[in-house]
Amino acid sequence: MIRRLDLTLYDWPLALTTLGLNAVGLFALASAAPNPRLWKMQLLWTALALVSAALLQLLRKDTLYRWVPWLYLGVLALLVGVLFFGREVNGARAWFVLGPLRLQPSELAKLTLILVLARYLHARSLASWRDYLVPIALAAPPILLTAVEPDLGGALVMVAIVAGIFFVRGLPLRHLFLAGALVAVLVPTVIWPNLKPYQQERVLVVLNPARDPLGAGFQVIQSMIAIGSGGLAGKGYGQGTQAQLGFIPERQTDFIFSVWAEEMGFVGALAVLLAYAVLFYRLGAMSMEVLQDGDRLLIAGVLSFLAFQVLVNVGVTLGVAPVTGITLPLLSYGGTSLLTTYLALGLAQLVYRDRYEPV
Repeated sequence: MIRRLDLTLYDWPLALTTLGLNAVGLFALASAAPNPRLWKMQLLWTALALVSAALLQLLRKDTLYRWVPWLYLGVLALLVGVLFFGREVNGARAWFVLGPLRLQPSELAKLTLILVLARYLHARSLASWRDYLVPIALAAPPILLTAVEPDLGGALVMVAIVAGIFFVRGLPLRHLFLAGALVAVLVPTVIWPNLKPYQQERVLVVLNPARDPLGAGFQVIQSMIAIGSGGLAGKGYGQGTQAQLGFIPERQTDFIFSVWAEEMGFVGALAVLLAYAVLFYRLGAMSMEVLQDGDRLLIAGVLSFLAFQVLVNVGVTLGVAPVTGITLPLLSYGGTSLLTTYLALGLAQLVYRDRYEPV
């Protein structure tokens, strides 16, 4: 059950890139946070995340996979419980309050979804439509419970995880066409009519932010002004006018990339994006080096989870994606998000280390 640590078996470029991005996040948050207490809380969560990811490495891969059903049921219980006993913040009942800490079960659900799909689809194909029934049945409860909170952004991340794992598992070309056709039909007939008015407005604002410059378009407009005004080298740390004067809402979470780009300029923004590219490249390389299907799917799920969040979050700050509340991994303020990211990368490291052992 417990394994002795051997530091030579891990992918150190991945680990060092993770620590570097986390350090950038703490540096940016010290400037962006409207309250110094948020930085101290993020530092506390960073220590907790580091310890948790390190302790995870004491497990053996086969032990981890045996725990998956219980982890899945436990997360479902948390998702149900938060609907009744959680605290409502910004219209979503998505957090348990534990003294000074807040726990968001939907973040842990992303991690569990990766594990349960990787475990089930190991040595199983997706050749027939019947092969999708069980994976979809496993994925549907956490996605729907997260959407009910409502946390549309979290639900979309889980959909991206499912899509990424299915793709790596090997989808027949005809299934891809059918999925695309199904989405094309459902979006205008089912999904769009059932969105709340403010959600529809966020989508429309992407096409034309000026349609509501003081309402739904305000965040995006201020974000684009901040990024554009940063120029090549930025205005200097702590000197961003859009950020420091409070024009960027939620600048410590959804729009921390805007703060960083304004103060560090194009050079600083590009450096962060390149660091993410290294992170994704290493995850992709690790997925190619493992021998077991389940391990490959797990790493693919982690890659899908992080890449989708980075793509959407940065897209929102640039005005090319609707505001969904999706945070920027390792940079945005959020304890459970940071913990989940570290655990996800820790899982990737674990299965990579044990890649020669059977599932």
